[in-house]
Formats: sequence, structure tokens, C-alpha cells
Amino acid sequence: MKPHIGQVFQTLDDATVFYNKYARQVGFDTHKHGSKRVGDLVTWLYVVCSREGEKRVNYKQPETKRRRSSRKCLCKAKVAFKFCLGTGYVVKQFEERHNHDMVHLRHKRFMRLNRNIDPVHQKFIADCASANIGPTLTFSLLSEVLGGLDYVRCTVVEVRNYRRDLRAYVDGADAQMVLNDMKRKKEICSSFTYDFEVNSKGRLTRLFWCDPIAKHNYHLYGDIVSFDTTYSTNRYCMIFSPFTGKDNQGRPVTFGAGLLSKENAPSFGWLFEKFVKCMGAAPKLIITDQDLGMKVAVDSVLVDTRHRWCMWHIMFKVVEKLPKNQLHNEDLKKDLNKCVWSELTDPEEFEETWHEIMEKYGLTNNEWFSTMFANRKFWVPAYFRDFPMSSLIKTTSVSESQNSFFKRYTKSRCNLVEFLMHYNNALDAQRSNSNRFEYHDSNTTPMLKTNSALERHASTIYSDGGFKAIQEEIEEAIDCCTMVKTSNEDDTEIYVINDKFSKDWSVSYSVSGDSYVSIIIDSATQEWRDMHGDYFEVAQTIKGNVDQIRAFRQIIAEGKSEIIAEGIVLSISDKRQMIENFYGSQAHSEIDVHPPDVVKTKGSGRRPLTRLEQAMKMKAKPGRKCAECGEVGNHDARNCKKIKEKQKIK
Repeated sequence: MKPHIGQVFQTLDDATVFYNKYARQVGFDTHKHGSKRVGDLVTWLYVVCSREGEKRVNYKQPETKRRRSSRKCLCKAKVAFKFCLGTGYVVKQFEERHNHDMVHLRHKRFMRLNRNIDPVHQKFIADCASANIGPTLTFSLLSEVLGGLDYVRCTVVEVRNYRRDLRAYVDGADAQMVLNDMKRKKEICSSFTYDFEVNSKGRLTRLFWCDPIAKHNYHLYGDIVSFDTTYSTNRYCMIFSPFTGKDNQGRPVTFGAGLLSKENAPSFGWLFEKFVKCMGAAPKLIITDQDLGMKVAVDSVLVDTRHRWCMWHIMFKVVEKLPKNQLHNEDLKKDLNKCVWSELTDPEEFEETWHEIMEKYGLTNNEWFSTMFANRKFWVPAYFRDFPMSSLIKTTSVSESQNSFFKRYTKSRCNLVEFLMHYNNALDAQRSNSNRFEYHDSNTTPMLKTNSALERHASTIYSDGGFKAIQEEIEEAIDCCTMVKTSNEDDTEIYVINDKFSKDWSVSYSVSGDSYVSIIIDSATQEWRDMHGDYFEVAQTIKGNVDQIRAFRQIIAEGKSEIIAEGIVLSISDKRQMIENFYGSQAHSEIDVHPPDVVKTKGSGRRPLTRLEQAMKMKAKPGRKCAECGEVGNHDARNCKKIKEKQKIK
């Protein structure tokens, strides 16, 4: 195991690997000290102890505050390899003696030579990165999987450095890699859709994409779409803009998504155009906030689509817009909520009640309330009674819930490739939950509360969540409502119902077919997952049995030598291949589309606090005793109001 003068190695890699293995066993680190070349051929290579030489001190520069120690101690241990034609690399010099103690056995895992991230570590770190698990938690999981810190063979610093290398690989090429990946998906499955735009500098400014499952979901549940933007999902501050709806379980479902560099009407208009072109039909109703750019884009692109504003955003502003003398008026809030939120009120009744409230509380001349009344057809439920199922989504909360869901899978410093990877993981989780609920519905029978045929029929067509919501209404209406008449018009069935107040209600039901799309399954990915499952199943079964473990390792070694004849050698090219496998593509030297500039949007800066938020912040702040007046509050002797009042009197 010890080198000796005259020892021959076929390649320079074999020579350095041998000496490094010797250094690990003895207990010291090494580094290359110099070499000689003839063209591309290395003729001499010197490898020395890492404690060779001494620290260089520049006495002309002032001493820094940071104290840094040195490992250098003029150690002379070294080895020199010379290339001999026809023989290989021969050991020409070897100095074994060191002038320092060797590393103790319990400390050897901290040596640089032992802190190597092998392919197992790299794959595990890459998988954790794909799952949005940070370096510190990744290192903790790695120590648990391998049986303790002594077996990890790296520190958390190496894990962070490898994550840094993952990000550095796509630096400047992530936009091109994302588009290449989408192009590959389009070639595999024609139902996949994407589109993008670049500026005059070739930088990405707009991106839209939608997969076949999202299209299928849109044709099932896309009558009402909620659209909202969110920030801090990628390092370029591009605005993440998903299209969201509700499925038959009442849970959020994503129909498509986009990334924008600007929040203006042209950007939103472009995104809406691509969405409609992709789906083949515009939604019947779209819900947004009061953003002017969205309103202009909806009016110009979604011509036949009803536009609704988020009620929650509007009602949240009520407290801010009220005059000071009405801030704590609970009767006003109750009357206003009863007037606005009711879905059983006619437009005429709403307008009459609204005017009564404005006159009663002296808000007739309030500019904000007047503006909201002028735009009442965009947000008051009374004006959406004629729209089927309009009560399903009245606010953009479904979008905000989905934005929060996506943010759990991504981080603000992600590049575009990582962002898309995390987005796909989040989408898989969303669809897996939906499939789980569908499985529950198909394998359970709801409990009926009445003998009504209507309830029995509803239990067969509604999901479990939907049936529970409507079951209470059926139970209440069974003794209070009667069906007056039924009729058919084309594909629409019309029912006239008389309630307990002798008021007739018309209910229409439209029957139409749904279009479906084919989904292509990647057989290679499925086989790879099955292989992992088989391996862990065997590993768990033989855990603790030494003989079976050795036999299993022998089988793996034989299979590896048969499939990979040359074995696995960790090198720079192998590391590059591992990173390319992680991203699913390689960074090309020729880049047509460059990453976007870091954009500055409404959500990129810190928003000024409203009066309400400032008051809530001050209320939550712990009070302190004033030295002058002795009261406990949010002031001190410098800004005590009582002192200022005394000074004014004087």
C-alpha cells in the first residue's frame, strides 16, 4: 500500500488515486504542487502534503480584524511521478516522513480526501433539490439514510457547494433549457402547448404553457376561471400567473400558467390570447382583482366572457374607506354585508337597500362608495344570478390558495429550470390528491337522510363533498318547495320551483359532451421507478442478515460489470452528466433565448401599510410605561401627549 521508488502505473489517474488512498490510510491530505508538460502530455507531476510550505504574510498591509489560522508547517512529504515512454508513470521521488502528527482515526472523516460527494451522494442531493429540500435538511436526511454522520463522508458545506454547482450549470442558459424541454414535450405529445416572446435583446419576457391534463380539466370545470398573479417564485422576479378553477370536489385545479415580466394590459392580453387559443374556447366567467391592466385585457380579448371582481378585496377595503366616525359602527358593517353578500336579492332590491344604507349612515357623497356602486355589475352577486353556478367562485381566494400552495414547492432564488421542476411537482401533488378523492367517492356510499328520489339521484352524480353540501339544502327544501313544471329547450332542461314564500324560481340544467385528450406515459421513467421499488423492497427484506446482504451485493456487482463493462469512475464529465440528468437536458453553448432581466413589479418592493394595518401593528406591539405620565402604552417621555399639552398651555 505504500509507494516506493520505481513503482509503475499505467496512467496518471491510477498513480494519483493510489497515493491519495495511501494518504487516507495514513492520515494526511494532499494537493498537486506542480507539473511539467510537453504539449498535452504531462511528463512530471508532484503531489505533496497539504501542510507543505508556510503562510505568506504581507507586512505592508494593515492587519485584518478577522483572525485566520494556517495549516502550513513546512512539511516535506511528497511524491513525484515521471512519464517514461513504453512504461507509463514511474515513482521517481518519495518522501515518507512528516513533521507533524497524523490525523486521528475519529477525525479522518473531516479530511478533504474523505469529503468526496460520490454518485450516491450526488443523486440523493439532486433528488432533495428536486423536492425543494434545502442543504441542511438534505445533510440530516443523508446521515439518517447512511446510518450516522461517520458514514456520510462529507459535511453540509459540500452539500451546499454541490447545490451551488447545480445552479451554476444553468447560469445564463435556464431560459433556453426550459424552452428546449417544452419543445421536446411538444414533439412527444402534440397536445402539449407552449408559447413565448422575447424582447429586442433576446431576453425572455413572456411564457405560457399548458399540458394535456390541464386542457382536459378545463373542458370539465372551466366555465368559471379565477386569475391572479403572485411574486417571489423565481430569481428574476417574473410574475407567476396561473389560471385556476374548482373541480367536482370543490378543490382548486390548475388550467395553465404563465410568466410575465410586466403587469400591464398588453402582457395580460397576450396571456389571455394564448390561453384561449390553447383551450379552443374562452371561459364563460373570469374572476380577477381590480387591476386596471387585467380589466383592459379582459375587455379587449375575452369579449364574450363575463368579468367579475373579487368581492373579498373590495369588502376588505371598506374599513379603510369609512370616515372616522363610522369606523366602529357594527350596525353599518352588518347592514352592508347583508346587502352585498346575499345571492337571493334582485338587482332592484340591492340598489334600493344600498341607497337606504348610504343615506342612513351619511355615505351618499363618499367617493369610494359611489365608485363601487357605479361598478356594481362587476362584483355584486345580485347581478350574477342569471349565470349558472356563479356562487361557486365569488373571490380570487381559490387563486390565492393555489398561489400559496405553489410557493410551498418553490423558492424565490430558483432559476427558471428549477421553478418549472417545482411547478410540475406541485401539479403532480394536486392531481394525486384529486385522484385520491375520486377513489374515495368510487368506493364509498353516502348515507341518505330522506326518502326523496332527488336526494337518491344526487348521491349518484355528486362527489362526496358536493353531495354533503347539497344534502342539507335538499333536507330543508323537501317540505318547503314544490316543483311547478318542467320543460326542455334543445339540450337544456328547465325546472320551475315554488318555495315556502310562494316565490317561483327557474332552474336550468345544460347537458353537453366533454372532449378528452390522450396522455403519453414515459415507459423509461416508469421502468426506472419500478427498479427503485424492487431494490428497496429487497433491501428492507434482508436488513440485518449479513449473509443475504453480501449475496445481494455480489449480485449487484456482477450485474454492474455486465451492463457497465468499464465500471463507474467519478470524474468531471460524470458529474456533468449527473447534473444534466437532474435537469433533464443539457446547457447548449449556443443560446437563442437569454434569461429575463430582473423585473421590478408591484410585488417586488415593500408595500406601505394601510391605516388599518398600522393600527393593528400598534395594537399588537407590547406597551411600556411612560416615565412622565406613568401610563402603559405605545409612547415614552419624548412623545408623551400630556407633556405636549402642558407645554402648549404654558
